[in-house]
Amino acid sequence: MSLSAKVREQLLSSFRAELNEHIQTVTDGLLALEQQSVTGEQRQSTLEDIFRAAHSLKGAARAMGVTAVEQLAHALEGVLDGIRRDAIALSVELFNACYRALDAVQAVQAAYEAGEITPPTQALQALTDLESFRSQVSEETKESVEPTPAVTPPSTSVGVPVSDQDTAPRTLGGDETIRIGVNKLDALMAQLSELLVTKIRIEQRLDQIRQFQEFTTMWQKEWLAARKAYGQLLRRDIGGNGSGGLEKDLARVLDYVGASQERLYEMNTQVNELVREYANDTMHMSLVIDELEEDVKRIRMLTLNTITGPFGRMVRDLARGAGKEAMLRIVGGDTELDKRVLEQIKDPLIHMLRNAVDHGIERPAQREAQGKPRSGVITLAAEQLGKDVVISVSDDGAGLNLDAIRQAVLRRGNVGAHSMSEAELVEAIFTPGISTNPIITDISGRGVGLDVVRRNVEALQGRIDVDWTPGAGATFAMTLPLALTSSHGLLVRVSEQLLAIPLNAIEHIMFVDPQEITPLEGYDAIRYNGQPLTLVQLGDVLELPQADVPRDDARILAVILAAAERRMAFAVDELVGEQEVVIKGLGPQLTRVGGIAGATVMGSGEVVLVLNVADLIRLGLMGKRRSVLDALTDTTPSKSVRAQRRILIVDDSITTRTLEKNILEAAGYTVQLATDGQEALNAIAASGAPDLIVTDVMMPRVDGFGLTRRIKDEPSTAHIPVILVTSLDSAEDKARGIEVGADAYITKSRFDQSNLLETIEQLI
Repeated sequence: MSLSAKVREQLLSSFRAELNEHIQTVTDGLLALEQQSVTGEQRQSTLEDIFRAAHSLKGAARAMGVTAVEQLAHALEGVLDGIRRDAIALSVELFNACYRALDAVQAVQAAYEAGEITPPTQALQALTDLESFRSQVSEETKESVEPTPAVTPPSTSVGVPVSDQDTAPRTLGGDETIRIGVNKLDALMAQLSELLVTKIRIEQRLDQIRQFQEFTTMWQKEWLAARKAYGQLLRRDIGGNGSGGLEKDLARVLDYVGASQERLYEMNTQVNELVREYANDTMHMSLVIDELEEDVKRIRMLTLNTITGPFGRMVRDLARGAGKEAMLRIVGGDTELDKRVLEQIKDPLIHMLRNAVDHGIERPAQREAQGKPRSGVITLAAEQLGKDVVISVSDDGAGLNLDAIRQAVLRRGNVGAHSMSEAELVEAIFTPGISTNPIITDISGRGVGLDVVRRNVEALQGRIDVDWTPGAGATFAMTLPLALTSSHGLLVRVSEQLLAIPLNAIEHIMFVDPQEITPLEGYDAIRYNGQPLTLVQLGDVLELPQADVPRDDARILAVILAAAERRMAFAVDELVGEQEVVIKGLGPQLTRVGGIAGATVMGSGEVVLVLNVADLIRLGLMGKRRSVLDALTDTTPSKSVRAQRRILIVDDSITTRTLEKNILEAAGYTVQLATDGQEALNAIAASGAPDLIVTDVMMPRVDGFGLTRRIKDEPSTAHIPVILVTSLDSAEDKARGIEVGADAYITKSRFDQSNLLETIEQLI
């Protein structure tokens, strides 16, 4: 890479970071104004802050030559100036225009970095929208800000590329701070992990040297016991008067023994000195590595606010799209977590926030009828507790609907849902495929939300708990470790395999007499703290081959493991000891091996699997038996199975029909086509009911809503799942889709191949 290219990349990186910072400032300020969470002087201060951010963004864009961003920022600056002078009235349309402008700024920046010449069309539309509000400002007010340059036409370039003459060092802050690339931190963490493995190996070498020390000490004691006999032999006159060869040989052996004793004494002294020095060096090295580990952890620690920036806007947009009103409140956003922890909880947090909007918060009229404010409040809170952090998502909505959950479980074919307890129903919401939504939408309904949340949380050796009150809301709380580098594990032997169990998941270790084991609901159980507890063979859960292990007695060694509120006792063959472990991933081929969190390398070089306790308990409760050596098999239906499924596509657009037909046939389905609802009904009457229908809404003769209603009203076809794929994305349209009985609603703006196939797999 040339010097010019390197400098340009540095400038782009700095501009990108500055742009994101200013956009977040403006977004947060606009949300505060829209939700009326700031008043008086605080409101005016917020307006000044976002006006200054827009002005700074304009200057930075001008310096980089990104003309479209400069003009968008300038137009936004003018609107914000009108707001702070009370020349522009606040309205939903105004806020929508400002948010669209911020989205356009990011789109222009992405196009600029990709080397595109023409700015995205949304930039021109956003400029036009902002100018319509600026036109409301009086001429006197307009003169208080800089003149607005002409709106860039679509053919104008995104920006002028940075030349050698345009490059210059950019001051990012004070001398005490620097910007470090994330990849460098990841590389540092990887090297630290290797250093920790080396520390473990050296500590094990110290144990080996100490064993050698014990050997030499024992050797020395044995010599002391034999020294008296040696002295007596020396005092005899052996070979002194020229006696036979036996005496000479004995004299030579005694000389050797004497010399060996001196060497043994010297070796024992050196070994003792070596052990002392090696122990001191090992202790010093361990202290240094431990301090380095803490320093690296601190460097990698980021505040929760690092990832929560877009959440407020997301909650606002999701709520409005669903015909609701909701605001996000963040408490403890300055709580610090490890970068990797933050990365892995971002998706779970998004899932929980979406669920809070979709399932928790009621519609404004319903809230008012219950005496609640029209707008719901979703709270994202974080609190550090020792070496853990608790992150919770709460809402003041309706709470969990147990009846709806029970029906969702029944729809999945679990007839036992009728007798499920409240705790079992709450547990069911974390099961894949369970959703209380009556229709699949872009927000939710596929039943792939909370199971993903639990999987990600448990992958971090954390847990998730649910608390709720009918009519008053629900709280989903994740308890997670602050940092992930090294941990301690208990080494156990099962079927001649050495395995490691994280110590923080071990609740108790006990011996169980065979007569103490009783059957309970098809499982073996023992008594623990006065309550029955399931007992399983760890080797059986992991499908390890059985091995004959000699035992001193008939008792069974059981390790009681806990994850969240679930506990289970696992029988093992032997406890080997405690060991510091550095957990490493198993690679992409083995990312979903049941019961396994990763692996660690012992000082001897032996690779030991580290167990995933939450997964083990789930496997034990489900009664499934999966091999630890084989990856989870793909459960996607084969094409031969799919070929037996017939899907009817109904759309008056030949382009859409062809696209969807190609997608489904490539996936192995048999496809039938119809151009409108009436033709689809005729096809069903002629060739029988298909396995699923994918239909547009806006069509001649019988539209998609009418087709769906007629299919669902007819007993012979009511069972056919119907997916509406349409450009209509308003809350009213989705509500109508629910009313007529559609099973899924996909908007064409968010349509993609995986989205369609995933929805079909969910339904059939």
